[in-house]
Amino acid sequence: MSSLQQSLIGRVLTSPPGDGFVRRLTQRGLLDRAGALFLLLGVLATAAYGLVRPDYNWDMVAYIATALENRIDDAEALHAETWARIEAGADETQEYHLKYSNPYNLNQWENPADFQSQLSMYRVKVAYVALLRLLEPVTGLATGAILLSVVPSLCVGLLCLWWLWRAEALQGAFFLLPLLFLADYFRMTSAAVPDMLLALVSLSAVYALWRGRMWLGYSLLFASVFVRPDNIILIFAVLIAAVLFNWRKLPILFTFLAALAACLVISKVGGHPGWWAHFYFSCVEIQNSMAGFDPDFSLLAMIRGYVRGVVVALQFNDWPAILAVLTGGWALLARYRSMGEPRANALAFALAIGTLGKFASFPLPDDRFYFVFIAGMALVLVASWKPRFDGKGAR
Repeated sequence: MSSLQQSLIGRVLTSPPGDGFVRRLTQRGLLDRAGALFLLLGVLATAAYGLVRPDYNWDMVAYIATALENRIDDAEALHAETWARIEAGADETQEYHLKYSNPYNLNQWENPADFQSQLSMYRVKVAYVALLRLLEPVTGLATGAILLSVVPSLCVGLLCLWWLWRAEALQGAFFLLPLLFLADYFRMTSAAVPDMLLALVSLSAVYALWRGRMWLGYSLLFASVFVRPDNIILIFAVLIAAVLFNWRKLPILFTFLAALAACLVISKVGGHPGWWAHFYFSCVEIQNSMAGFDPDFSLLAMIRGYVRGVVVALQFNDWPAILAVLTGGWALLARYRSMGEPRANALAFALAIGTLGKFASFPLPDDRFYFVFIAGMALVLVASWKPRFDGKGAR
């Protein structure tokens, strides 16, 4: 037997079964492409499901009514036209749920004036309502609302893919996509609400800041308050980070002040009932009619609202646990000097305190209200971590 044959036999006998497959699998290029494909397929599947099985939820009804307000003043006519648009697309189960599933929904179905009184809390999403009206001649309002969740969801997924590619962290997709699903990415895509549009604008702003394109990031942050005015919490969190991490302070201060002024104008023009009335409605006791609703401030009621928010968030939602895990991961990366650019630390800090600030300002427990912060923090940390399964440059 030749020495070459002996060498080959020795390798076969000493190599673990499947060792060659494992080596091929862990080649850098293959795993990077696998991570990109994993993320892309997850995003495409989510968008497809959102198109095929959209969630006709109560907020969708209110937003369609708000989009019709510019041509219909009468409460009964507005009510009838809104439900005609909903009934054309919703299936029987969805329609039954929207009309009869609880006393509040039943009252809104039976009382057009009460229904119209709720819309003051929806008018303030001026960019979202404007886009609904813009899409209406082409798609109709119901389909337009669905597309305003699905298309931004697809764009958010592509932004995540681009971000990981630029950070040379494509293998991080194996961690990122499941985390996004836990943070409500899948359900938000199906639900016809402005949250996914807000996520697209806000995450684009965070990416611009991560890349050092500060003015672009600040411009997008300012634009985000026209989608949801409460996103001023994110702007304020970035302002705090700018002060603590020694960024240029005037640009973000100007952005915050401009956004605050915009929010005040939007609230006044839209007839918003004010923070306390909205807090009471959402966190203490739901109201069948918001007409003239102006409750006296009550510290006890406020505490009830926060206790309810904490209990429901911990029992039925995932964002508190995800925030704890991400904060621990951030601490470990910082401990081992793996955060890279100082901007990454500042952004992780801003998104962490922004999550807490969002809850402190309005303790709604649902995951979707915190998606911007959770997804942004996850992207910043994965881009810094650059996890690798092939062992090449792994940290």
